[in-house]
Amino acid sequence: MGVIERIDRRAVDRTTVHRIWRAILIVVALCVAVACFFAPVLLAVIGILLVLLICARVLYRGRGRYIPHLYARDISIYDQDYQAFIENSLSDLRSCKISGHTLLREAARLPDPSPENSDELLLDLGVWLGWSTRLVSDASNRTVYGFDTFEGLVEDWQIDDQMLLKKGTFSLSDPVAQRFIRDTGVTLHDGVPDVLGRKVQYVKGSTYDTLAPFLAARPGAAIKLFHMDLDTYESCLHGLETCKDRFVVGSILVFDEYLVTNGEMLAFFEFQKRYGLDWRYRAWGLEVGEMNVEMVTSRWKRMLYYLASIVVYCGGTTGLYTWAFFERRFWRFWLGAPVGDIAFMLGAAGERKSVSLEITGLGKLGSRPA
Repeated sequence: MGVIERIDRRAVDRTTVHRIWRAILIVVALCVAVACFFAPVLLAVIGILLVLLICARVLYRGRGRYIPHLYARDISIYDQDYQAFIENSLSDLRSCKISGHTLLREAARLPDPSPENSDELLLDLGVWLGWSTRLVSDASNRTVYGFDTFEGLVEDWQIDDQMLLKKGTFSLSDPVAQRFIRDTGVTLHDGVPDVLGRKVQYVKGSTYDTLAPFLAARPGAAIKLFHMDLDTYESCLHGLETCKDRFVVGSILVFDEYLVTNGEMLAFFEFQKRYGLDWRYRAWGLEVGEMNVEMVTSRWKRMLYYLASIVVYCGGTTGLYTWAFFERRFWRFWLGAPVGDIAFMLGAAGERKSVSLEITGLGKLGSRPA
């Protein structure tokens, strides 16, 4: 097993691949500027294209109907209440943009453990190789409980109108997972990743079976940090419902795939509406996936992973709005997205769907001390 460097718990940005991507964008922009200097006709062509784009944006009638997760989903398919929720959420989230990882930002901002908060729970639901759980522990200096089957999704996951990921996807037996296991120095014991010296406890099994008994064994313990990365609508709603009596004023909820409108966002919409919760958004930023690349122990392998991530971003599903010229969602993005959203989404070699929020009122769930 490779040696794992311990992490300064306050230095948890881990966005190297995105810095490389932005450097590439700057280099490309400089190359275009130089080309325009030596061939002014190119500048004229670019100017004409920009004018056409601006005119098309003015005439486009779909503005506001699509969300910045590849602008794949037309929200007009939903009922008016949910449409309004999505629109209000996007408006609020635009003032909460961050460049780094939402989960690590929230973990780093938690107060250090004290006698008053020592029984508070930090839950990570859906951990894959376990790096999100370990890094949350490093960032917070607290014990974190990670829940996973380690055998992949427990149900099919339909990602808006894009793709269907089948049950069992993300299993640790998958070749990609096996490679990450080797390259990040992780070992498995009875199918569960090693904690690698962190204050982490993994709970193996479906949260449908494990979450309620876990909470029952810790009566009265409030949830301070709730990270949802189980992906599917069904698992997310079940997790929220199972934990509802442990949420308190001040509980921080982080959703890794929040902008998938038929998944975690829909589950939270129904949950908060059912119980009349009060809450506020805190951050919108990067998902946890790229953290695994940062933990590759070999420097040269890590650089190869960075470059591979950028190639996938430009040519694969995550970069669909940059290269799929004949796809409808490509035009939705460039014609319907606010300019700020375009800059925000293109500024990362990966997807920005992770959102955090804070419960400010328990509504029908009753009153608990913070």
